[in-house]
Amino acid sequence: MKVEIDSKWRLCKQHEETVDHLTSVCSILAKNEYLLGNDKVGTHMHYSIYKGLDIETTDKWYTHMSNPVCEKGDVTVLWNQAEHTDREVTANRHQI
Repeated sequence: MKVEIDSKWRLCKQHEETVDHLTSVCSILAKNEYLLGNDKVGTHMHYSIYKGLDIETTDKWYTHMSNPVCEKGDVTVLWNQAEHTDREVTANRHQI
C-alpha cells in the first residue's frame, strides 16, 4: 500500500510501540494509568485482608474504601503510608 507508518508510540512519540513500553515504561501512561491499575490491585488486597480479619467492609471489593489505619486486636492494617528510612527515598509509599 506504500503508506509510511511511524513505529513510535503515538502518545509519547519517543519510543517504539512495544508491549514492554506500553506496560511498564511509558512516561505518559505512568502519570495516571499505571497508578490506577496499581491502586486497584492494592484495593483488592486490602479488601481481602479486611475479610480475612472479619473487619466490616462492603460486599464488593471494587466499592471498598480503604482507611489509612485500621486495627483489629494486635493487627494493624496500614494503607498508603510513607515509609520512614535513614536515607531519602522518593518512592517510599507502600499501599499495604
